[in-house]
Amino acid sequence: MNRDTLVVLGAALVVAAGVAGAAAWLETRNRAPLAPPQAAEAAAIEAEVTDLVARVSANPGEIESWRGLGRRFMALERYLEAVEAWSMVAELRPGDDEAAAAFARLDEIASARGRHREQGR
Repeated sequence: MNRDTLVVLGAALVVAAGVAGAAAWLETRNRAPLAPPQAAEAAAIEAEVTDLVARVSANPGEIESWRGLGRRFMALERYLEAVEAWSMVAELRPGDDEAAAAFARLDEIASARGRHREQGR
């Protein structure tokens, strides 16, 4: 091999290594950060639920605690309890936008699971 061929081969190796390194860097850069373990997240939400239940027991008219319960029950997929919590929000503040959106979402979930009750039809 002559000198020019060795220079071209060396340059090609450097470029290939650079492209591979850049691709690996981009892959790790674009990867979403690892989510915390779901069990730990659920345990934290359960602890919040316990606190919120104590709050609504002490003050049943405190709407923000009911909202918090509704959100957390939905996050935990405890939908019947979510309905109860959002029902309290709706009772305390008729026409509440967040409660209406939560009921719409709960209706979608029930329909998707085939458990939607259609009464009166």
